Amino acid sequence: MKRFFNNLFDDGLPIDTHYRVGMRVIKTVASVTICLLIAWLIGSKDSLPIAAVASIVTMQATQRETLKIGLFRVLGTIIGGGFGILAVLVGLFLPHFTDGLFIIVIPIMLMLNLYLCNLLKLQDSCAISCVVTIIVAAHIITESSLGESLDFTFIRLRDTLIGVFVSTAVNMLPLRRKV
Repeated sequence: MKRFFNNLFDDGLPIDTHYRVGMRVIKTVASVTICLLIAWLIGSKDSLPIAAVASIVTMQATQRETLKIGLFRVLGTIIGGGFGILAVLVGLFLPHFTDGLFIIVIPIMLMLNLYLCNLLKLQDSCAISCVVTIIVAAHIITESSLGESLDFTFIRLRDTLIGVFVSTAVNMLPLRRKV
């Protein structure tokens, strides 16, 4: 097996045997733990992965980068939720939406979504905004009501905010690793 890896990588195994866990790893794990605890305390099992993922994505090497990524994630979630709800509204009033017309409507919402993000110079929000639009819009395809889709959108926004705020707060702590 060692020969296989040595042949695969010219300089042998790409393992740094001197690696030590750094503060970013510790802060990321701490923020995920706090998010999981909050989700558990509010009794929302569905919130566990959303808040934790938002926390992981938000945590960056510097406090400034964490704030920037967190802001773009929140703005993208808000914009995407808005376009997702718009798609849901269109789906409620458009005959045959769930029979396949969503294949046209959702990409139109994504185009408008991307246009708005670029117009507002929020290019770093584009990806999460589109993901949220698709997730929210898909709710109406599964025959959810407008109320359920709105609830879903606000819960996802809440979960994202929990992850972003926890990660940002943990990264602001003046923790230093002793060498």
